[in-house]
Amino acid sequence: MKRRLRFIIIGFSLSFAIVAALSFYSLKQFSTYSDYSNQIDHTNRIITDLYTIESSVKDIDIMERGYMLTKDSSFITDVYKLIPATFPAIDNLKTLTTDNPTQQQTLTLLKSAYLLRAANFKDNLQYLNTISSDTNRISKYFYEGRKLKNECLGYIRKMMDTENALLQNRFKNKEYYQRITDNTLKYLITIFGIITIILFIFMITELMKRKQSQDELQLKLVDLKRSHAELEQIAFAASHDLQEPLRKVRILTDRLAWIKKGEENSESLDITRRINHSVGRMQDLIDDVVNLVELIKEESPKEVVDLNIVLTNVLAELNDKIRGKNTIIHRGVLPSEVSGYPRQFHLLFRELLENALKFSRPDVQPTVSILSDKVNGVELAHQNKELAEKSFYRITISDNGIGFDNKFIEKMFQIFQRLHNKDSDYEGKGMGLAICQRVVVNHEGYITAHGHTSVGATFKLFFPVEM
Repeated sequence: MKRRLRFIIIGFSLSFAIVAALSFYSLKQFSTYSDYSNQIDHTNRIITDLYTIESSVKDIDIMERGYMLTKDSSFITDVYKLIPATFPAIDNLKTLTTDNPTQQQTLTLLKSAYLLRAANFKDNLQYLNTISSDTNRISKYFYEGRKLKNECLGYIRKMMDTENALLQNRFKNKEYYQRITDNTLKYLITIFGIITIILFIFMITELMKRKQSQDELQLKLVDLKRSHAELEQIAFAASHDLQEPLRKVRILTDRLAWIKKGEENSESLDITRRINHSVGRMQDLIDDVVNLVELIKEESPKEVVDLNIVLTNVLAELNDKIRGKNTIIHRGVLPSEVSGYPRQFHLLFRELLENALKFSRPDVQPTVSILSDKVNGVELAHQNKELAEKSFYRITISDNGIGFDNKFIEKMFQIFQRLHNKDSDYEGKGMGLAICQRVVVNHEGYITAHGHTSVGATFKLFFPVEM
C-alpha cells in the first residue's frame, strides 16, 4: 500500500513539475511575444506620426501654390491651421524614439527643416503681397520652399525606412514566438492529458484493487466474527462445563485424603495431594484463559477510574502473600482520573504484583515499588515516531526478584510462554503478561519490560493522558 501511495505521489509530483515547467516556459514565451507585439504597435505609431508630418509638408506646398495662382485667402487660413496641428506629432515622435538615438537625431533635423519651411511659407506669402510681377524673384523664393520641402521629405523617408526595417524584424520575431507559444501550449495540453490519463487509469486500478481487498476483508471479518463467537462458546465452556469436572475431582480427592489422613507414609495420600495440586493449577489456568477471552470481547462502557483505589484493593487481595514473603511495598501517587475499565486495571496490577511476588529470590527480602509520573513518549519512539510528541501517564513497577534475560522480552508477552520449565521451583502459567498486554492495548496504551538476571525486573505502563 505504501509503495502504491508513493507511486501516486511521485506521479502527481512529476505531472505537476512538468506542467509547471511548461507553463513557466509558455508564460515566458508569451511575455516575449507580447513584448514584440507592443514594439510593433510602437513602430506603427511612429510611422503614423511620420505620415502625418509628411502630409503636412506636402499640404503646405500645395496650398502655397494654390494661393499663388488664385490669391484665395482660404489657402492661407488652412496653412496657419495646419502648421500648429503638426507640432504634436513631432513632439510625440520625440517621446516614442527615446530608445533610438539615431532616430532622435534625424527627428531633430526634421523638426528644424519643418520650422524653416513654415518660416519660408510666411516669407513667400509676404513677398507675394508686396510685389506685382517679378517672376525671377518669385521663382527664387519658391525654389527655397521646394528645397526645404524635399529636405523634410528626405528626413521623413529616412526615419520611415528605419522604422519599416524594425517593423519587419519585429513582425518576424512576433510570428516566431507566436508559433512557439502555440506549440508549447499544444505540448503542454498533450503531456498533461497523457499523464492525467495514466494516473486516472492507475487510480481506477487501485480503486478496483481496494474494492477487492475490502471484499476480502469483509469475508475475513465475517470469519473473525464466527471465530469470535466460537471463542466465546469455548470461554463459556471453560468457565462452566470444564470447571465442574475439576470441582468434582477435587471434592473426591479431598474425601480420599480425609479417609487416608491417619495413614503414615501412605502412597495414596501423596498421590491425592499431587492430584489436588494439579487440579488447582488447571483451575487457575482455566480462570486465566477465561479472563483473557473476556478482555478480548470487552464491550462495557469506559469509566473514570482512580488507580490509587484499584491498587489499594489489589494490595488488600494479595495481603496474605505479601506478608507471607515479608515483602516491602513502595507506592507513589497514581493517576486519579483515567478513562478505562476498573476490572481490567485490577487484573493488570494483580498479575504484575503476583509476578513480582512469585519470582522473588529466596535469600533476598522482596521489594516492590509502584511509581507514576507524566512524560512524553520518547521511550516509545522506536515503535512509532509520532508517539514522541504525545503525553502519557507512566506507571513503573519494579522489583528485586530473579529478573530475566532481555532477549526473551518478546516471548514473555505471548500466550502460554514460560521462561522456566515445568520442573522449576517457580510456577507460572504463561498467561499473566499476556493478560497485562491485552489490558494495556484495550486502553490504547503500551507496556515495556526490562530485566537483569538475579537483579530484578521493571515493567513500565504508558497510558495516554487523553483517552
